[in-house]
Amino acid sequence: MFRWRSPFLLSLRLLQIRSLKTEPLLVQLKRCKTKYQVFQLLGMNRSALTVHHVGYVFNLLQYFQEGDPEKSRTFYQIRDNPEFAVLCTLAQNNVDRLEDQELVDILQTLISFQLEAHNPLIQQLVIEGWRRLERLDLRTLANFAECLRKQDLNASPLVGQIANIVDKKLEDADDPISLSCLLASLQAASSPRLQERLIRKIESSMHNFDVSGIQHAFRVIRIFYQYKFTYVSLLEKYDNFFKQNIDAMDAINLASITSEFQQLQLNNSVFPLIAKPRLIEMVDTCNDPSTFIHLFTALSRMNIHHLRDRLEEKLLTFLDELDLIQLLVVLKAMLEAECNSDALLQKIFQLLQKHLDICKPLQLLYITEALVKLSSQKTTLLKELQRHLQRNLIASFVPFDVATLAHALSLLKLCSVDEAVLSKIDAIMPQCNLPNMEKIAFLLLQLIKEPSGYDIHYKTCKDLFQKMNRCTLERLRHMDNINLILEEVLYIKTKRWINKEIAMGLSDTCQRLLHSITWKNVPKLSILLLQINYAQAPLLHTLAAVTLEDIAKIHPSLILTIVRSFTILNYEPPQGRAFFDICLQHVLNHKDLLSPSRLMQVCHNLILTEYFSKELIDLIFNITFLRRLDDQLNSLPCEQAMYFRHCLMELNRAVCLEHPEYQVPWFHEPFCQQMKKKEQNSINTWLQEVLEETLGGKHYTKFLVTTPYFYSIDLEFTLDKDKKPIPYEEQESVSEDTIKKRDRDVRLPEGAQRFAVDLLHAVAYCQDTHLKGPHAMKKRHLELIGYQVIQIPVFEWLSLRGTAKESQIQYLTRKIDADH
Repeated sequence: MFRWRSPFLLSLRLLQIRSLKTEPLLVQLKRCKTKYQVFQLLGMNRSALTVHHVGYVFNLLQYFQEGDPEKSRTFYQIRDNPEFAVLCTLAQNNVDRLEDQELVDILQTLISFQLEAHNPLIQQLVIEGWRRLERLDLRTLANFAECLRKQDLNASPLVGQIANIVDKKLEDADDPISLSCLLASLQAASSPRLQERLIRKIESSMHNFDVSGIQHAFRVIRIFYQYKFTYVSLLEKYDNFFKQNIDAMDAINLASITSEFQQLQLNNSVFPLIAKPRLIEMVDTCNDPSTFIHLFTALSRMNIHHLRDRLEEKLLTFLDELDLIQLLVVLKAMLEAECNSDALLQKIFQLLQKHLDICKPLQLLYITEALVKLSSQKTTLLKELQRHLQRNLIASFVPFDVATLAHALSLLKLCSVDEAVLSKIDAIMPQCNLPNMEKIAFLLLQLIKEPSGYDIHYKTCKDLFQKMNRCTLERLRHMDNINLILEEVLYIKTKRWINKEIAMGLSDTCQRLLHSITWKNVPKLSILLLQINYAQAPLLHTLAAVTLEDIAKIHPSLILTIVRSFTILNYEPPQGRAFFDICLQHVLNHKDLLSPSRLMQVCHNLILTEYFSKELIDLIFNITFLRRLDDQLNSLPCEQAMYFRHCLMELNRAVCLEHPEYQVPWFHEPFCQQMKKKEQNSINTWLQEVLEETLGGKHYTKFLVTTPYFYSIDLEFTLDKDKKPIPYEEQESVSEDTIKKRDRDVRLPEGAQRFAVDLLHAVAYCQDTHLKGPHAMKKRHLELIGYQVIQIPVFEWLSLRGTAKESQIQYLTRKIDADH
């Protein structure tokens, strides 16, 4: 019986092959369960393969690949298969016979398998798609535009032509998926008017979104940084859409959307808080490097100390399988989370060293920043990196690239650079916008710091810095679009290079375009005023007037941004307290739309100007609210969460000092003690010596004192009723810089007065030497504690350097007499 088994099985196999040959190939393909079956079937039926099968086979392969739990490891198994090459050849020879949607679908599939843009088939598909542009329907056009974006062709004439076609066809569009793709893909080639029309169309068609639209909605969120001050209601709709469909999201979507909300600093969104438990659950079960990177990026930014070691250990096992882009994503996440694991960093830098030749300017900046800020071991990579940065900068002709590379060089703290670098900066400077000027300024300011030994080099850098100021002012004089100015200022990261001349130039330009201020751009105008650090009356008056006129159109979450320009710059609006009354009422009417951190920040900013809302304070200092706030802060990046905790402490302190009748307890003592341990205070020894000489000896002063409610002051002394200094029994050491409780309770002699001396640096003042809100509040609070406060502007004190000691003593004596 067993002798007949083999012939019987052979006959069955032949029968199966015969039946396969008699069935249409398309029917057989539909029965395939894996990509291996697809390739086996194609190999057996090459002669039967036609152009009509190509599109279906590509879609089938992509479907199987998307379902592979380790797809980032296995895509090459498809791309490198001989049958895949046969498919590509067949498609290439019959491009003109493909249907429109089929053509774009094939292009999308090839890009997902990471074929290069110079692949002959991809090039032919792009050219054929260009020929058919006018006849493509909006959805196919959107997918085609997305393919071009993935090939870095998003600023090409082809994309501009697509934008023109979309502008004509947009009226009848109502598919949010297509509209989302178009907004993301046409950003670099579309006008502000078209972008606004697309956003309005997306907003009106959001109800058509379903689970299949998650990926497309995510693409829009990725580009929303520049819109987040205008289209807040649309962001809220996306937030609600993501929350409703969170159960349908895979690990990549869940982690990616969480990361984008974190990067946008959309503190009004609760999505990261809801996603956090699911993301933590996925860590142990994730075995795909690509998916784990998304989890690492999202979770490393959250304040989860017990999870960090597990994330780092697991990431270390995947590093060898990551490509350049994935390594940089990890490095950027580590930088933001201040993750300084030596083993992890050393391995990443070792792998990146092989890719330096193909890194783009922004990628080189990330590597430099991480190497300088995180790595404790300054390896030979630094010198190699410096060589690549200078070489790429000299070879580049794109202003953004030159500025980015200059910024990276500034991080290396160099004393000099190649003269060709300075020549390139000189040539490109007239083409730079404000964010690019800022990056170049970082390098020039760094080189100007070290003039010794490089006199000619120093003079060149000094001349370039002056030229940069002239170019900036010239650019501002010719700008006639206030929205362009506000957009550029939005991307300026620091105020270091904005001197008084540039601040005045920005202010004058905005005043010239004052008629263009509307409710849509008042939040950005407020940011500009804070960036230039200038309390300009005409701009602030206009900002207040427009806000009050159109407050119903302004989203309540943006009220904080508007109010900050008045509270931080310590400027009372022309409408007085009525302005704050109306703004606060708008917030309270919509408090359910705002996150706990946003409500707390509104209250914190209002107290800077002595504006205390009993209703808002009662809302915040409530156990339920504080628990919600704590939950939210635990899902935010560490630095951001710490900033909010510090704001809450300042709010708690202000309420306790200024309104004890509200009966809010002081519960931040442990937090303040913890923060004091991390502080690195220093005293201006010159000021200390002159004050001691003025009072008559060291035993009359205390230095680096911490007051009740944990304010830090530079120097303290006490005068009796006859203005004679009272000696301290013993001088506390710097390490024991707090006033002990027994010292606080010691009653001063009748008529005696404690003095607090604070040397205020430039950051405490606006450009016009007007004292800013936080420092005005500190003075107010120290007076409530019982101090007479002497605030010494650093620019006044430094002007006494080189003068006779008697002049310095006279200056301090006048200050003491004026405040006594």
